[in-house]
Amino acid sequence: MKIKFKNVVIVGPGLIGGSIGLVLRKQKMAENIIGVARHKATLLKAKKKESITIGVTDLKKAVADADLVILATPVMAIKGILSSISNLLKKNCIVIDVGSTKAEIVAYAEKVLPDNVYFIGTHPMAGSEKDGAELDCGNLFNDSICFIAKNYKSNRGALTIVTNLWKMLGAKTVLIDPKQHDVIVAQISHLPHLISVALVDSVSSGFIKFGASGFRDTTRIAAGDPEIWRDISFSNKEAILNAVDNFEKKLGLIKKAIKNNQKQLLVRQLINVKRKRDSLK
Repeated sequence: MKIKFKNVVIVGPGLIGGSIGLVLRKQKMAENIIGVARHKATLLKAKKKESITIGVTDLKKAVADADLVILATPVMAIKGILSSISNLLKKNCIVIDVGSTKAEIVAYAEKVLPDNVYFIGTHPMAGSEKDGAELDCGNLFNDSICFIAKNYKSNRGALTIVTNLWKMLGAKTVLIDPKQHDVIVAQISHLPHLISVALVDSVSSGFIKFGASGFRDTTRIAAGDPEIWRDISFSNKEAILNAVDNFEKKLGLIKKAIKNNQKQLLVRQLINVKRKRDSLK
């Protein structure tokens, strides 16, 4: 299904937003790609990378004639943006976000947006611990997974368009309930980040310089933007806390086996986990 928009607005043309813009231009899926950012320097970088055609700092003017609005900002900023543009969007406009949590955002969008504007929450499982308009790339989403939040309120037409959009961006799409999404990513994304942070913090400052490839690989994500991860942590608080509790339990079993010199028990644990990890394609 070929998709063609007249006006696409990308609020936050950084790594994710800019990469979407690059593919939209390459695939000729939009006549105008309008980037919105607070700083003109961000817009200049995005224009230089050709991920947007127009750069503006006035959000309200930008969205007035939009067919598709993409919110690619930190999670906690999305709700404020939805509130500020809710009465400015034209009929049949589709709004999506790319935030790492879904239940809170979807519920808020359904509350503040009019019935003739369609919100579909999405979460591409792609990116980097680094961000910025200068980092965007046209193949970021190739063979990645993109979760698309679906519930009984989702508009079917908009859902089909957004699903096809992400497929054209190169992603494999997974339709999922917003709350179930948050439980999954708490375990496979949010918990690993927090563990990585705690792991770095547990190493003495004088020893950190000796960290080799294993340590670097394990802790790479700890270099992520602190404010973004603050927002994610509080937006998905309950699921993250449950994941942390389970991790502490599993770590406790390893600790207990070592403490009590239960060598065979530890080996069985390591074998089981290795088998589980090896199943990851």
